[in-house]
Amino acid sequence: MYCTKKLELPMIGFEVIINKKSLVGGIQDGVISVIIDRLALDDRNYLAINFGGYDKETDSHTVWLDEELPINNTITVKVIELSSNEIATSLQNRANRENFVKVPSNIGLEVTVREEVLSAHIRKGSIHFIATLLNDKDKCEIFVDFVATECMDSEGNSKKYWYKKALQLGDSVTIEAKEITKITI
Repeated sequence: MYCTKKLELPMIGFEVIINKKSLVGGIQDGVISVIIDRLALDDRNYLAINFGGYDKETDSHTVWLDEELPINNTITVKVIELSSNEIATSLQNRANRENFVKVPSNIGLEVTVREEVLSAHIRKGSIHFIATLLNDKDKCEIFVDFVATECMDSEGNSKKYWYKKALQLGDSVTIEAKEITKITI
């Protein structure tokens, strides 16, 4: 008689810390992301965070965090090694962005990546911070993107700013939603 035991393999994931409250997520074979959106388009004007992913093995989506993000909060995204018993429980309900509080026009995002401080502020348009982690059987890829699109006129002309950087195990990124006066991406 043979006895088999499923081994608990470590995986790379994200720890998201908002005002000292921590949430851990990871998927052994798939992709996870942390997305912070600052939207200022017509009646859509909000600041939100989403932390979730897609599991290739089960062909399913998971959301650990999806909510309005209050101004003047500090968010830290850490690249960590974890086991499946450390992962937060998936949410059942998603946030309704229509009910979010309107964000003042002077609020933008400041992102710190390995001593680099970048900021984005828009009057009309969108700002997106995206941390993406791809766990594959043979490799792990981790990137951070910081994108701002400023709508310049009524004809839809816009100016785009984009920053991309690779991350590795042990790295962390800090994001602050606060009053910003210029774009330094």
